[in-house]
Amino acid sequence: MAIKAIAYSYWRRIKDKARSFAATPATVKEDVKALAQADVADGTISTEEYADLIGEAYPVAEPTDTDEV
Repeated sequence: MAIKAIAYSYWRRIKDKARSFAATPATVKEDVKALAQADVADGTISTEEYADLIGEAYPVAEPTDTDEV
């Protein structure tokens, strides 16, 4: 799934605290979350910043049987 171009603009505004995630249109919320999660994965923002900006905890992958050491 391709991320809608407008989602990048919304994400920039949310990171700048010029807009809230709650005020983001439903049509781009999932794309904005994907961008936020990518920033956590890249180390651009922390999981705490994600929670502050998005309003929910960063999703942590559940361990699976194949994750055994």
